[in-house]
Amino acid sequence: MNKKKNILFIISGETGFKKIDEKILQSFSNVKKINYQSFLDYLSFKIFYDVIWADSILIWFASMHAIPAILLNYIFNKPLYIIANGWDVANVPQIRYGAMRVGSRKIIGKWILSRAYKVIADSKSNQYEILNNAKVHPKKVELIYLVVPNITFDYMPKKKNQILTVGEINEETFLRKGLDRFIRIAKQLPDVPFIHIGKWSDKSGNPSVKTINYVKKISPTNIQFLGYIKRKELERYYLESKIYLQLSRHETFGVSVVEAMASGCIPVVSNQYALPEIVGKNGYITDSNIDSTLSIIREILKSKFEDNNPNILNKDFSIDVRTNLFKELLIN
Repeated sequence: MNKKKNILFIISGETGFKKIDEKILQSFSNVKKINYQSFLDYLSFKIFYDVIWADSILIWFASMHAIPAILLNYIFNKPLYIIANGWDVANVPQIRYGAMRVGSRKIIGKWILSRAYKVIADSKSNQYEILNNAKVHPKKVELIYLVVPNITFDYMPKKKNQILTVGEINEETFLRKGLDRFIRIAKQLPDVPFIHIGKWSDKSGNPSVKTINYVKKISPTNIQFLGYIKRKELERYYLESKIYLQLSRHETFGVSVVEAMASGCIPVVSNQYALPEIVGKNGYITDSNIDSTLSIIREILKSKFEDNNPNILNKDFSIDVRTNLFKELLIN
């Protein structure tokens, strides 16, 4: 019987997709996790022993929390993998977003990625950014799509003529997630319920009401801002909503879009970065022009379709596929 390999899993802050990856890793290996959340975490000697213990190291994001393991790996030379997903490889000057724009953060980010044995991309769009913005060699980049958990429900509610979007609200996400566009669309459809779900935070992810207070002030009364809600309640809104609207200016993958499609929502998304790739022929791609987007939404609201008929999703988004590709990359 083959002995399980030891994998050191390094993150900075918990999220749903990181928890899924942790469970995937635990299914075929021994896992130790380091979660950097404060400056004091960087002073811990625990990582020294964990790097010695590990057969390989997997790090979520090419950011500052990767540096201790990278420095130690100059000594121990373990296979080191980095999942580069989002801000760390983005360059979107129109909204001042991305580590790969200018300055020291770009230099540090490229150095971090240069120390990886392999860099994992979560979409073809993300892969393009890794290659072109961070200048990682093509042979070092592996494409492994993100996945979403299965959505189940005790009963199947009927679709309502309501429009849903999901995402965190803070100063950075307001433009990047297209919340300003969501608000403008809602103003033109005053009789249609619009729902936003997602925690209210500052740029660091800490709870904050500064941005949401501004957002509520400029929003029409037909938008409900529900904040963070429990998973089962979120799934109910997916299942009840006829349209999922995501007019992002940058999106590396679009987990909420996939979850919405899996729940039978009709996605209407911008033609930016990974969104057209993720939606494919299962929804509508728009240039985010308000008038043309409104035309699409009005047609969908008038249409009739079978309730809760989930879209056929790309098989590459399944947990089994990500698990097998991780095993092939990290173990074999």
